[in-house]
Amino acid sequence: MEKIISSIGDSYGLYSLHKKYSMNNQFNYLEEEVSVLNSDFSKFYNKPFLPQVYFDNKKLEMGYEIGKLKFLSQIENGVCNKDSIFYYRMCRETDSDINIIFIHGWRSDSLDRLHKVFLNSFIERKYNVYSYVLPFHMERASNESLYSGEYFVSADVVRTLKSVQQAVSDIRALIKYIKTLRKEKVIIIGLSLGGIISNLLAETEENIDVLISLFYANDLAFTVFETEAGKYIKKDFLKNDFSYSLLKRSWAIINPSLRKPVLELDKILLVSGKYDKYVLNKDTDVLWENWEKPERYMYNCGHSGIVFNKNKIKRDVLEFIDER
Repeated sequence: MEKIISSIGDSYGLYSLHKKYSMNNQFNYLEEEVSVLNSDFSKFYNKPFLPQVYFDNKKLEMGYEIGKLKFLSQIENGVCNKDSIFYYRMCRETDSDINIIFIHGWRSDSLDRLHKVFLNSFIERKYNVYSYVLPFHMERASNESLYSGEYFVSADVVRTLKSVQQAVSDIRALIKYIKTLRKEKVIIIGLSLGGIISNLLAETEENIDVLISLFYANDLAFTVFETEAGKYIKKDFLKNDFSYSLLKRSWAIINPSLRKPVLELDKILLVSGKYDKYVLNKDTDVLWENWEKPERYMYNCGHSGIVFNKNKIKRDVLEFIDER
């Protein structure tokens, strides 16, 4: 029964996802630039400097200051909004020293998905919460894009690389701000595409206290060529005779399963769905095994488990945090 419910939920989600797709072929491949970007891991994921942070739309609500935090992104990424954007809730009733950073999934047009699972619990605990807006999503989207996230993952090979690079840099800059000025704890929670970004943070940023990666994708080339979620992007590549193997090489630097975490393994929790149709276990298993098997929860659900299994996920995640 769980497999049937999961299949229906994921199939409906994929049907809804593909109601909108890129009408124009976005294929773009610059061999020399791709080669340069892949040549130096430490340069690609260069440690950001301390950002100059601005707070907008501030208001007080039930002991929390709520608003939007912005600073100039340190990665140039074409027509993407140059401001790094985080929506924040900062507790003013107590001196909370725990900060949650949420990273949403691909094509999200709101921050609700993770908020519906965790936000009330974190507010009850008086945690500070930051919700990151990924490049080319929501207000960071290009005016030409048909939907949120259209230009983040696409057949534009360089732009996809730069979008991942920018996301990792933006979040590391906020972590530097929190650690330098407030010397507080940081917990990362990423979902789906946000899980990939979380896993790359685990390989680049040592100043993370707990990292939780939910229904994470791993190898974006695999996602594009081997899953239903990437079928329209795959069409763009095939129209241009661009092979799966070349894409894997081109996106190697954003594939977290090719390296090891800089975090201690007991700080990492991976969560997967046994029947996930968006990200397949064949791919997510690779990361878990190459990372030498950190804590992993495998639920009897699909990608839609973040909705159907949200109470269990919430309990398990809170328990994992509490133990650390």
